[in-house]
Amino acid sequence: MKTYSNLYKDKKLNAWLDISTYCNAACPQCHRTNPDGLAKVGWLPLIQWSLSDFKKAFPLKTLERIGNFNFCGTWGDPIMNKDILEICKYIIDNSRCWIFINTNGSFRDDFWWTHLGYIIEGRGRVVFDIDGTNQQMHSYYRQNTDLSKILKNMKAYSQFGSVAIFTVVYKHNEDHLEAINKMVKDICTIKEHLCVPSDRAHHIERFKFRKNKQNHYLEHSPKYGMSKQGTAFNL
Repeated sequence: MKTYSNLYKDKKLNAWLDISTYCNAACPQCHRTNPDGLAKVGWLPLIQWSLSDFKKAFPLKTLERIGNFNFCGTWGDPIMNKDILEICKYIIDNSRCWIFINTNGSFRDDFWWTHLGYIIEGRGRVVFDIDGTNQQMHSYYRQNTDLSKILKNMKAYSQFGSVAIFTVVYKHNEDHLEAINKMVKDICTIKEHLCVPSDRAHHIERFKFRKNKQNHYLEHSPKYGMSKQGTAFNL
């Protein structure tokens, strides 16, 4: 069994970081979202790492011990971080680390995404959240995001970078997973399509949220069953 000291010695530590609590989306079951109105929860401060903060936390001596950096948005989307390009460049230029980013992909323009792909290129992957084959289906959970913009940004990034997609499975999209997969493959090559039936509020079959003073419901996937919530599978 590998110990932390062995992983440090072998330069195989993995760093999982939230570098921003900012997010352009308003996903009803996200930790940062108040389901009553879909605003940010009041107790969460808006903060982000600067390049200076990152260098202080990961100086070159520490950087050389890391195998992978995972920027995943538990409390915000990493692409909202103002210094994300500079942070990625610092990692790539000063280490052998790989970079993995999870994002809703509906922020910044295609030129920016091409630049990110050029920086990371063969040393990482970006996972884009795609939850439907059209705007209505996709944004039922990925509120405030633009599917056409996401696909455009994904195509731009894929000119240099490696792409994967992530789908949260609900009743409204459970029969469209193959179609989602084909839609993206018609645009670019993908390395993986990870599907996960939602397990937030796993004790209920319908999750209530309010938008524009109206009640809406996210219904868990009957096809994949309550017992399989949170169980990831690849297409």
